[in-house]
This record gives sequence, structure tokens and C-alpha cells, in this order.
Amino acid sequence: RPAEGICMLRTLVRDKSNLVAEAGDWVRRMQKSLDQMNVRVHRAVSDLNGATGMAIVRAIVGGERDARCLARLRDPRCHKSEEEIAEQLSGHWREDHLFSLRQALRMYEAVQERIGDYEREILRKLAEMAREQCRGQEPPPPKHPQKAKAIRKRGEEPLRKALFQMSGVDLTAIDAIGVGTVEVVLSEYGADLSRFPTEKQFVSHTTLAPHKPVTGGKPARKKKRGSASTRVSNALRMAALSQRYSQTALGAYYRQMARRIGADVAVFATARKLATLIYRLLRWGQPYVDEGAQAYEKRYEEVRIKRLAA
Repeated sequence: RPAEGICMLRTLVRDKSNLVAEAGDWVRRMQKSLDQMNVRVHRAVSDLNGATGMAIVRAIVGGERDARCLARLRDPRCHKSEEEIAEQLSGHWREDHLFSLRQALRMYEAVQERIGDYEREILRKLAEMAREQCRGQEPPPPKHPQKAKAIRKRGEEPLRKALFQMSGVDLTAIDAIGVGTVEVVLSEYGADLSRFPTEKQFVSHTTLAPHKPVTGGKPARKKKRGSASTRVSNALRMAALSQRYSQTALGAYYRQMARRIGADVAVFATARKLATLIYRLLRWGQPYVDEGAQAYEKRYEEVRIKRLAA
């Protein structure tokens, strides 16, 4: 059990994650109402809850029915043209589905307001827990421009700064680790991992250690079942999945494991590696250095050739 301050932060982060899941449920309900009216917003835009998608939904709820007028709400960054979007926005506008859409939108916006309240309270709590030597300091900029752009686009820079001042290290320097993942890890364990003498014990606690069932002193073969994973392991699995096409050492490791054993094991193994990197950075301050996908694959081939020649 972490310190009392971390427990309070953990409560806020867990409640916020529940609200995020609830908001996603209301997005699905809006999607269903639109589909039943044959209004294919999901084909016009990639994300219904993006800038263009929400603008179109609000306009429909406001009474707009002209497909061309709805298409003019297109964000300049949208890939599809106004003509392509307008083709997908002609429906029959049944009254009952419009009512359901209106109620789902109101609930979604209400949940978003509550999420904003939680985010402000989390930032306030993190400010109270900031280390004296880190107060006022800025975290180092992300090494990858795409990652920096994604953080700015999601408005996560204030949270990234607060997490850095609270822990004293920038966990987002690790490839695949985003601000949301850092928030989950630090809210569940805190920045002090001294209660785990070794990284193996930390990995085991996050349920990311390989499990070998034994009965009567012999390995037992059992069907794979979904194990109860902690919030940290779930977050790290999602982070590991993002490395499928990444041109980093972690991405090369994921693909190499996927070729050998399978994609599901590759996600598990990459998540375990991320847990060890987080432990080393938080416990010992060991910086993360990405050698790149080509360097990793070359080193792996050299080890493989040496093993075959032995």
C-alpha cells in the first residue's frame, strides 16, 4: 500500500478513468442513433468525438438537416473533402432517434465536464506533492517530434509537467509510454519503488511475470484464460500494442517476439519490458536510451548466429 497522498491521488485517477469509460459508452450510443437514421458520420470522419464529428452532431441536434451545410463544419485538418463528407450525411431523421441522440449528447457533455473537474483536482493534488528540488522546473522536451505533437494536441503538457515535478523523472522519455500511462503508474505505486528490492518483484506485482502452473512438482498444461490484471498492467499492455510498427528498439523487440511466439505473447513480453524500464528509471534513475530498430535487429542476428555456431 502506497503513502496516504498517493492513495488520495489514486482515488481521483481511478474515478476519472471510470468517467472516461462512461463517456465512451455515450459516444457509442450517439453512434447507434446516427446509424439507425442512416447518417454515416463514422464513415465521414475517423472519430465521432473529434472536432469535425462533434461539430456535426451538435449541428444535427440543433436542427440542421442539409448534408452540405453539415459538411461545411469540416475541420481544415480533416482528410476528406466537403463533397465526400456530404455523401455520408443524408438520413431519414426519425424523431425517436433524434431524441435519443440529443439525450446522449447531453450526457456526454455532462460527463466531459466532470472529467474536467477531476483533471483540475488531480493537477492540484500533484502540485501539493511536487518535490522541492523540482518545483518550477520544466520536463525535458520529448525526443520524438510526433510524440511532442500528440501531447500538445491532447492538452496533456500541464499534466506531464506536474507528474515530472512529483516524481523527479520524465517517464514519457520511454518509447510507448504516454502521459496517461505515467499517470496510472504513479497514482498506483507512487515514485518510490524501494519496497520492491528487485525489478522482478515489481514486475511480478504488476502481474506481468510469466506464470507456469505446477501440480505435483510437474508443469501442468492448462487452457489460456483471462487473468485479472492490475490497472498498471492494462496500461502497459496498451502501450506495448502501440509499438507494432514503431521503428524503435521496443518496436523491433515486439515484432521479433510476435514472429517467434505470437502477437498476444509479444504484447505481454513488451509490457513486461516496459515495466522493467519504468522500475529502473524510478528506482535508480537509469536513463532510457533507444538504440533504434536496425541496431536491435542487427544485435539479435549476431546473437542468433553465435548461438547456431556454438
